[in-house]
Amino acid sequence: MERRKATGGYKVAWEQVCKPISHGGLGIRNIQTMNNALMSKHLWQILIQKHDSIWVSWITKHRLKHGTVWAVKETEGSWIWKKLLKLRARLLHGIQYHVGDGAEFKLWLDPWHPDGALLNKHPSWPFHYGTSNGLQSEHSY
Repeated sequence: MERRKATGGYKVAWEQVCKPISHGGLGIRNIQTMNNALMSKHLWQILIQKHDSIWVSWITKHRLKHGTVWAVKETEGSWIWKKLLKLRARLLHGIQYHVGDGAEFKLWLDPWHPDGALLNKHPSWPFHYGTSNGLQSEHSY
């Protein structure tokens, strides 16, 4: 049997293929959108410090060390870690910080301010890696 080479371009735009069937598409999910969603889920698990996850425990110990996911530089680590860190800006637009009792809140490293983490905005200022709760117990800010 003879094989023929396909000629011509794509017959349907990918955006059309990815539409739901009810809207005239094929119902195929956009791979990039799905990948970003699943990677964002991993990033979210790091943010909430999901303690029953071995992966989150390893990331916290070896990648974050004393900081938070917001303070880690994108130049360090594997390619997948760098890709995760690139999603931080997208995730930041969808979250809102509530300090609560301050036990885990990091004043300089967490992006509680509308402009983001204070350390990124004022890198030359002296800061303390501790939590706001720890600073209060020492009676100083």
